[in-house]
Amino acid sequence: MVNNDLRLYYKNQYELGCAIRDYIDAYFEDQVEDEELERNIASVIDANRDKFFKGNDIAQKPKQILGKTRLKVLTQILIKRGEWESEEDSSIKQ
Repeated sequence: MVNNDLRLYYKNQYELGCAIRDYIDAYFEDQVEDEELERNIASVIDANRDKFFKGNDIAQKPKQILGKTRLKVLTQILIKRGEWESEEDSSIKQ
């Protein structure tokens, strides 16, 4: 995945989860800077809130696609931005 290859809107949870997964993987491979990761992930989640969240929790499909390590990075971004109360609320433990 190229640095800026992240769309804003997705048609379903599967596509959304895969896009976020691939973008976080690009970050792990040092292809994306910290600030860019935080900004873009937050924008995509804001634009797809109905697909990403179910109630007050992350929907099951994105959780399965992301896995524990990526989900931890994602929840840390959300906590930092004040959009998530605590890591325990995210139900990372499965």
